[in-house]
Amino acid sequence: MVPGAAKEKQGPFFGKLTRFIQRLEAKKDDKRIGFLFQVSDDELQINWLNDFCSALMHGSELNDKKAGVKIIDFSEVPSDVLPLVIGFVARIIFTVQQWTTKENQHPICLLCDEAHLYIPERTSQDAASELSLKSFERIAKEGRKYGVSLVVISQRPAEVNRTVLSQCNNFISLRLSNAEDQTVIKRLLPDNLIGLTEVLPILDIGEALVVGDASLLPTRILISEPTIKPDSATIKFWKEWSNVNAKQDITNAVIGLRKQSKS
Repeated sequence: MVPGAAKEKQGPFFGKLTRFIQRLEAKKDDKRIGFLFQVSDDELQINWLNDFCSALMHGSELNDKKAGVKIIDFSEVPSDVLPLVIGFVARIIFTVQQWTTKENQHPICLLCDEAHLYIPERTSQDAASELSLKSFERIAKEGRKYGVSLVVISQRPAEVNRTVLSQCNNFISLRLSNAEDQTVIKRLLPDNLIGLTEVLPILDIGEALVVGDASLLPTRILISEPTIKPDSATIKFWKEWSNVNAKQDITNAVIGLRKQSKS
């Protein structure tokens, strides 16, 4: 309570500290923020950040042919902290590149798959998501000076941040049937190329429209199938529904949910 005109009134923290101890203990036991309360001995070493950045950005000698691409799997990260975690990784890479001398800067490209999940258009962002979004916006606007570039990949360009998209020099668009997504692409192209977007809803599987600095002229291309196909095909619903021997492994799924890991 705080002093009022005639009597005491409710202050700004009235009711905010209810069950404070219980909530604090719950946070301490939360695996997602264990880096705050469950710090390991190696993380207290002065070389930990150096080792972390080395593993994150190249991990082995640059002349090693296998060191060209590094995949960071965030699929098991809970959706409510996903933007914060990915934004932190992007900010670390950008900051290290900033503090690297020009002659030693090795260009890095960040391929952001499912970008609408963590580089969204501003709607109702909390403070953590807003901080992550600013990291990607800064990379999009200033990254070229420090050798950091972005490849933004999304099935819903209408939900991706406009600032980041506006800084893209090239667009590779596969079939888009949604009117909102088509409008976003039209808005990003020069006026004399808007007519090209009419082919977006009729593109075949594997066909794409390429516009930008990478191509002398806007081009309709056919993308070759990958040697190792991704495990992203649609599940055969009718086949599985008619399978009398099909089983739903609920037990292991719940165990994985509790452990936040499929292993």
